[in-house]
Amino acid sequence: MLENQPAENKLSTYMLLFVLITVLLLLLATGLSSLYSASYDKAMRLGLQSNYFFRRQFLFSLAGIAAAAVIYFLPIRVIRLLIPLLLVGSIILMLLTLFTSLGETQLGARRWITIGSIGFQPSELVKVSTILFLANYFDKHRDQLRQFSYTVYPAAVVGVFALMIFMQRDFSTTVIFLFVSFSLFAASGTKISYLAYLAALVGIPGILLLFTEPYRVRRLIGFLFKDFDPSGINYQVNASLMAVSSGGLMGKGWGNGDYKYGLLPEVQSDFVFASFVEETGFLGGLFVLLLFGMIAAVGFFGAARLREHDLFLYFLGIGVTSLIVFQAYMNIGVVIGVFPPTGIPLPFFSQGLTSLIVNLGMGGLLSKVLAASGKYRNSIAYQPLDSDRDFQEVLYE
Repeated sequence: MLENQPAENKLSTYMLLFVLITVLLLLLATGLSSLYSASYDKAMRLGLQSNYFFRRQFLFSLAGIAAAAVIYFLPIRVIRLLIPLLLVGSIILMLLTLFTSLGETQLGARRWITIGSIGFQPSELVKVSTILFLANYFDKHRDQLRQFSYTVYPAAVVGVFALMIFMQRDFSTTVIFLFVSFSLFAASGTKISYLAYLAALVGIPGILLLFTEPYRVRRLIGFLFKDFDPSGINYQVNASLMAVSSGGLMGKGWGNGDYKYGLLPEVQSDFVFASFVEETGFLGGLFVLLLFGMIAAVGFFGAARLREHDLFLYFLGIGVTSLIVFQAYMNIGVVIGVFPPTGIPLPFFSQGLTSLIVNLGMGGLLSKVLAASGKYRNSIAYQPLDSDRDFQEVLYE
């Protein structure tokens, strides 16, 4: 039990939790203030109240914090028992989005289920459900993962979900989903040769599919040649780069940015970081980069402490940390022109109710991982599970 561990072990656990929770709250507070500053003009141009985007984001942030608290106190065995329900629910929601009138198309992509004024993006749930599924599967089959037959089933599940996300015309989310899934396969100890097969199986068709839509080809050409179509496909990125560069070192001051006044499309969503850096400068942008870097540091460190003790939580920590941080750096990379435009939101900043709640919920999962990491001394090795034992017996030990 935690109470029987040395004081320094408990202290390091409390420090990890304190750092994570502090960083998450700082990101949330900074994101909310940035969203309000970036979005009030667009809200008024749409005939809405100036605080429309902020008010919705704030209310759903409260729901996300409540979800994180519930997840943190939920027993691990209950979370693992809910995994099949989450997978089935994800499949149903994706099918409803693709093939029923509940699905809504925005900006050419069919990614949302809309009921009234509330939109829900099922692919956000898919990402978390798949991380939980892979963590559970890799833990259960930890002694058999070097056999190719045991990689087929989880690879097939990942492949089906990736195809469904791609069918929603959401290529960027498909890439992130596959990247995080592949990271978990690599962390599981799957043979390098099998990983190479999986990478080729997904990568080659993925590259070919990249060229099946003219707008993707134009985005790629625009990324490689910045002067190509500056008033069209490259307009957003060029405006974003100008907004970022105009902020200088210290920025123009909160609320004093100019590019949010119709010069930067999707300023409340994909390009909110550009508006934030314009107003807070290079130092403000560096602050946000460091906050996400701290999530990576405490997340991977806490997960690593569980590598020899609790593989489910180890894989869960790796997956959740990878998803949050990779999404953040990919969005920031788009804003500063390092990556081609992707449509990936910035966690805790971009307007998006599903993304906000899911990211806060993942914060609850990661807190659970860090709390569990303090129960063990690094010198204690795990006892391998008998692969023939029933899953329920393992859960309720």
